[in-house]
Amino acid sequence: MDKKVSLTGLFAALFALLLFFSPSAYAASSFNTRLENRLFELVNAQRVNYGLKPLKRSAKLSIIARGHSEDMARRNYISHYTPEGLSPTDRANKAGFKTTIVYKDRIRKGVGENIAMHQDGIEENGIKRYFLKSVDETAKLLVDGWMNSPEHKANILNTDYTMAGMGVAVSKEKKVLATQMFF
Repeated sequence: MDKKVSLTGLFAALFALLLFFSPSAYAASSFNTRLENRLFELVNAQRVNYGLKPLKRSAKLSIIARGHSEDMARRNYISHYTPEGLSPTDRANKAGFKTTIVYKDRIRKGVGENIAMHQDGIEENGIKRYFLKSVDETAKLLVDGWMNSPEHKANILNTDYTMAGMGVAVSKEKKVLATQMFF
């Protein structure tokens, strides 16, 4: 009897794992992680091109950035502020990230943030179909967009920032939402 119960429990656990780690969930997770990595590389390449030191990757900022991208994808908005009014610095503080740094001559408070949304689609016979471009194509589009925007470019090239986190989410409609947080 114990063997029968154990096998039943084992099969139930394996079935649950298969549902949780479906190929589509794995593919989405893999795409997001690869895109986050590629965005980080391209942003640092921009900094180096301008004679600046590359940013260090912050796991904590990445978690906060990913959470914001996931929230925007889930609730279908794009803003630095959540629908409840939380700013990037509010979200960082809430997550326990220290957002103040004391220099010899000044105090700097807050985090910097860049966000972007990209969606590709085609229309055939009045029906729109959305799809994802490759990681490299998507990363280049996002970073080019940031570098062509004075405010976003200023964050990427800010000499006060020494670390960053990248977070990506893809909505059901295949909107790629990306968040960069800087400190």
